[in-house]
Amino acid sequence: MATDRPIALGPRLSRGRIVGLAVTSVFTAAAGWLTATGSVRAFATDACGAERSCGSVSVVACLAAGIPLWLLCLVAAASTAHGDAPTSEPSASSDRGVLAGCLALGLLGASLANGDPHPWLLAPVLPLALLTAALDRRGARRWRANRLAAARQDRLEREGITVPALITHVATTGATDNDDPELRVTVGFRTADGADRTATTVDIFPVQFPPRPGGGAEVRYHPADPENLRITLATPAASRDGDVVSALERLAALHREGSLDTAEFAAAKALLLTGDSAAPVHPPYPPQDAVVHRSVRPGAD
Repeated sequence: MATDRPIALGPRLSRGRIVGLAVTSVFTAAAGWLTATGSVRAFATDACGAERSCGSVSVVACLAAGIPLWLLCLVAAASTAHGDAPTSEPSASSDRGVLAGCLALGLLGASLANGDPHPWLLAPVLPLALLTAALDRRGARRWRANRLAAARQDRLEREGITVPALITHVATTGATDNDDPELRVTVGFRTADGADRTATTVDIFPVQFPPRPGGGAEVRYHPADPENLRITLATPAASRDGDVVSALERLAALHREGSLDTAEFAAAKALLLTGDSAAPVHPPYPPQDAVVHRSVRPGAD
């Protein structure tokens, strides 16, 4: 099984999207003005002078147009900023930033409701604008990080080298998912230039078929950036059908170079020779502190 997954990106803010957001901003402010004007004319008896119409028709029209328009602008702004990408994929703008921005623009329009200034509605606009800028800046950083990671993963696919590897150590992290354990798997492999390296990955594995020391694996790495790699663990059947002699030689080489201590070497050699794949996952794997060398995939914060 492959231990790394493709990195997906949401859309970037093109010129067309920026223009779309600008148009939506104008309508959002207008929606705030209509909603607040209808509310003022409905509940403030002294809000209308002789030159202003405060009939029931105008009040209902303002409210009926303002509230749906505000909600429509919110949906349109979020759709324009994020496009048709799933919401789990980072985009160049923050959905929460879009919400805060629409609220700020709506309040800006509402602060001029019925032609009179309403400072109490204008007061929250600046804090909301600052919040919008902070959230969008954070979203842009996440998007750029994912873009770099996706480019790194693409280089690995195009220019990487695949070599055989051997599982040298397996340790449980203590976490589970539907009784399937999360395991920290360390593999040893030799690069094309003859250098022996180890790499570690953490993933959820089926409780019936956990990886075992001595099992087979493959590592695809980038020759110019060995830390950019992907580990693919062999299925239990593939591991059993592998070359046992080659696996023993790799274990011995890892032991000689110090990647495996004597106890780990003996345990891995015994498992390899006996082919015992039915041993329980808990315990005999002790917790192990190790650095995970894998293709970088930034998480949602």
